[in-house]
Amino acid sequence: MTTYKNRPRPLSDLVPGLTKDIFGRKNLLFGKMMAEWTQIAGPDIAARAVPLKLQFSRKKETSNQAVLHLAVQSAFALEFSYQKTLLIERLNVFFGYPAIKDIKIIQNSEIMDKKKPAKAKTRPVTLPEEQEIDRLVAGIQENDLQTALKNLGKAIASRQEKKP
Repeated sequence: MTTYKNRPRPLSDLVPGLTKDIFGRKNLLFGKMMAEWTQIAGPDIAARAVPLKLQFSRKKETSNQAVLHLAVQSAFALEFSYQKTLLIERLNVFFGYPAIKDIKIIQNSEIMDKKKPAKAKTRPVTLPEEQEIDRLVAGIQENDLQTALKNLGKAIASRQEKKP
């Protein structure tokens, strides 16, 4: 947490300290996960699955591990069951320790029918932007890495608002 002396502080710096006693550390994990769900799961999984709760074990030796309950579209449930291990790995990397030991898939069309996937707004990359990206990656010797960085730069530029 950043220290601000005699200056206004962002509300986000104050909330964890105020809510820790009420919600506990475990619910803060769920809130952080919900806030970053699309980045953790990826846009495809996030569009088809919604976290419902984290259920922590009552056993002392595994009390830091939880089962994540996910509402999933019925048509996607089988496909998602194959991707469970990958999502558990992504979540544990996000948390910084093996917090998730399993995912329980709950087929719930009612929740998922109300969810509308958010689409990223994109625009065409301008010629000056493309030239700037080419200039920035020109010094990279490895062709595959250079191509990947060019594509990343174009993707980022296409999602930013055009500069006047």
